[in-house]
Amino acid sequence: MNKVAVLVDDHTLFADSFTMLLKKIEVFDEVHVLNDSKKRMKYFLRNSRKDIYLFLDYYLGDHLGIEIINEVRHLNIKIKIIMVSSVTQAVAVRTIMAFQPDAFISKGAGFNTVIKCLESIKQDKKFYCPVITECLKELQEEKEVLLTSREIEIIKYFAKGFSVNETAESFFLSKHTIVAHRRKIMKKTNTNTITELLTYVRKTGLIND
Repeated sequence: MNKVAVLVDDHTLFADSFTMLLKKIEVFDEVHVLNDSKKRMKYFLRNSRKDIYLFLDYYLGDHLGIEIINEVRHLNIKIKIIMVSSVTQAVAVRTIMAFQPDAFISKGAGFNTVIKCLESIKQDKKFYCPVITECLKELQEEKEVLLTSREIEIIKYFAKGFSVNETAESFFLSKHTIVAHRRKIMKKTNTNTITELLTYVRKTGLIND
């Protein structure tokens, strides 16, 4: 069975460098960069039986990497999810961890960390690099604030200046549903205004605009 690496990262320089690294270690039969959502879904549909390792960034332009996880797991139940991100803020790390990735590597990690990660996954063990491990320790001391991927997606529309009505139209929802989401989000984050909410999500790394 072919072992395949798929990288989703919209930073071209990093994607090219990381692709070269994955080819160099000679673990994978194929290495692909699939940033286009349609091409990515077609690939997963056509290769549902392959042993796929998905290396995924958190920030993907107008989208978040976590939005992809459930989709690809539905198409390939054996897929291994390895988050590779510069995220170090505790709240953002918690949000990612809620999707239960098989591994989480900081973009500041080195070659040996990637090797250790793949060895751990081969043994069916979770792997978190030292930077992420420290973040997880911080999480034990912080009040839990966990937003869903849909809630974060709605916040991103607010961050772009969309009104409630415009956001509702984009999601094909009623404005009352969006208002209810906003109210719930503010309660979770202990904020009272949109300005406070946007300050919070930017400070905690949940969005990056």
